[in-house]
Amino acid sequence: MNEQSSIPEIADIVRHWMPDASEDELREATINLREYLAVIYRIFLRLEAENRLDEICVISDMDGRVNESNNK
Repeated sequence: MNEQSSIPEIADIVRHWMPDASEDELREATINLREYLAVIYRIFLRLEAENRLDEICVISDMDGRVNESNNK
Protein backbone atom coordinates (compact mmCIF):
# COMPACT_ATOMS: atom_id res chain seq x y z
CA MET A 1 0.00 0.00 0.00
CA ASN A 2 2.49 2.61 -1.15
CA GLU A 3 -0.10 4.76 -2.82
CA GLN A 4 0.96 8.39 -2.57
CA SER A 5 -1.65 11.09 -2.60
CA SER A 6 -0.76 13.92 -4.89
CA ILE A 7 -0.73 17.46 -3.61
CA PRO A 8 -3.37 19.47 -5.44
CA GLU A 9 -2.09 22.24 -7.65
CA ILE A 10 -4.60 24.62 -6.10
CA ALA A 11 -5.42 24.47 -2.40
CA ASP A 12 -9.12 24.12 -1.58
CA ILE A 13 -8.91 26.92 0.96
CA VAL A 14 -7.55 29.27 -1.71
CA ARG A 15 -10.53 28.44 -3.92
CA HIS A 16 -12.76 29.20 -0.93
CA TRP A 17 -11.05 32.54 -0.21
CA MET A 18 -10.92 33.59 -3.87
CA PRO A 19 -14.07 32.25 -5.55
CA ASP A 20 -13.91 34.66 -8.49
CA ALA A 21 -10.20 34.29 -9.24
CA SER A 22 -8.85 32.81 -12.46
CA GLU A 23 -6.97 29.50 -12.45
CA ASP A 24 -3.66 31.36 -12.80
CA GLU A 25 -4.48 33.60 -9.86
CA LEU A 26 -5.48 30.58 -7.78
CA ARG A 27 -2.21 28.81 -8.62
CA GLU A 28 -0.18 31.88 -7.70
CA ALA A 29 -2.12 32.36 -4.46
CA THR A 30 -1.58 28.70 -3.57
CA ILE A 31 2.16 29.01 -4.16
CA ASN A 32 2.27 32.15 -2.03
CA LEU A 33 0.29 30.48 0.76
CA ARG A 34 2.57 27.43 0.77
CA GLU A 35 5.69 29.61 0.87
CA TYR A 36 4.24 31.67 3.71
CA LEU A 37 3.37 28.55 5.70
CA ALA A 38 6.87 27.17 5.09
CA VAL A 39 8.38 30.34 6.59
CA ILE A 40 6.07 30.16 9.60
CA TYR A 41 7.01 26.49 10.10
CA ARG A 42 10.73 27.29 9.93
CA ILE A 43 10.24 30.03 12.52
CA PHE A 44 8.38 27.56 14.74
CA LEU A 45 11.14 24.96 14.39
CA ARG A 46 13.80 27.55 15.20
CA LEU A 47 11.98 28.77 18.29
CA GLU A 48 11.38 25.20 19.39
CA ALA A 49 15.06 24.27 18.94
CA GLU A 50 16.07 27.32 20.97
CA ASN A 51 13.46 26.60 23.69
CA ARG A 52 11.88 30.00 23.03
CA LEU A 53 8.30 29.02 22.19
CA ASP A 54 7.06 30.37 25.50
CA GLU A 55 8.24 33.84 24.47
CA ILE A 56 5.29 33.97 22.11
CA CYS A 57 2.95 34.03 25.12
CA VAL A 58 4.98 36.77 26.76
CA ILE A 59 4.60 38.95 23.66
CA SER A 60 0.85 38.37 23.53
CA ASP A 61 0.57 39.16 27.26
CA MET A 62 2.20 42.54 26.63
CA ASP A 63 -0.17 43.04 23.74
CA GLY A 64 -3.11 43.37 26.11
CA ARG A 65 -5.49 41.49 23.81
CA VAL A 66 -5.03 38.10 25.47
CA ASN A 67 -7.17 37.20 28.42
CA GLU A 68 -5.22 35.93 31.44
CA SER A 69 -7.20 32.66 31.44
CA ASN A 70 -6.08 31.90 27.87
CA ASN A 71 -2.41 31.69 28.84
CA LYS A 72 -2.69 28.84 31.33
